[in-house]
Amino acid sequence: MNRKNVLLASLLAASSFVVQSAQAAPNWIGTADYTAGSPEGDEDVVGPFSTYDFGTGVVLLETTSVVGNVSTLNGYFQSFVTNHELNSVLVLAANLNTTYELTVVANFSQTTTQIDPNTASTVIQNGGSFTIYRDTYPDRDYTTDSGFTNGEVIMSGTVTGGGGVAATFGSAIFGANDITVQVTSFDAAVFDPDTIATADGIFTLRLGNSADASFLSDVPSVLGNTADAGDYKFAADGYATLAVPEAETYAMMLVGLGLVGFMVRRRTRLLA
Repeated sequence: MNRKNVLLASLLAASSFVVQSAQAAPNWIGTADYTAGSPEGDEDVVGPFSTYDFGTGVVLLETTSVVGNVSTLNGYFQSFVTNHELNSVLVLAANLNTTYELTVVANFSQTTTQIDPNTASTVIQNGGSFTIYRDTYPDRDYTTDSGFTNGEVIMSGTVTGGGGVAATFGSAIFGANDITVQVTSFDAAVFDPDTIATADGIFTLRLGNSADASFLSDVPSVLGNTADAGDYKFAADGYATLAVPEAETYAMMLVGLGLVGFMVRRRTRLLA
């Protein structure tokens, strides 16, 4: 394992991602019919799967305030789906990124605390947004900051939290963040079963890495936001695993349905 991978492994461990994953809701496992509602009908029916794997994307962090060793930043992210996975095994989507694409965008706010000259911790705040689009023609373009928010919205949600750490490695910065999304809507004609409740993602961030230099230099803006002095533009890789409601949520749903049934029966008896 090279020094960079050792660093990233350390960052992930320090951020307690393993503990968070163990406490997460059960994974959603299902099928996505991307032909649903498409005039072309040349997309894929994919599944069963539980995880979206994203290609190299961009995170732009705009600094809004600095107080002592704490910075507040607005974040913007755009990428695209490269693979579907189930238990870390690739699931076939033969036409993905050929006849259609799935793009993902998000915005969020975070606070970053400088722990020492080489290390910082991050807390992602509640209230951002997360959206996945299905576009029946691949047209995403980082160099023109276009093609990421067209097509049909097939899933959207609210960023509810997350966090991570970043560390300086020579002249580069490497980081690892997790992010939690409350899924507020999805296209039930696409996803089956219709039980998606949350999405949990882990992303690695890279700034100053020579392998990303040409890619990042060609990105003028992210979701219409440009990088100014004091801002940061990271290359980002990651994935998001879909989850179903937690057990207590199901219990509350059942109680609610039971109360509705009781009220209907009671009203029926009163009217009889």
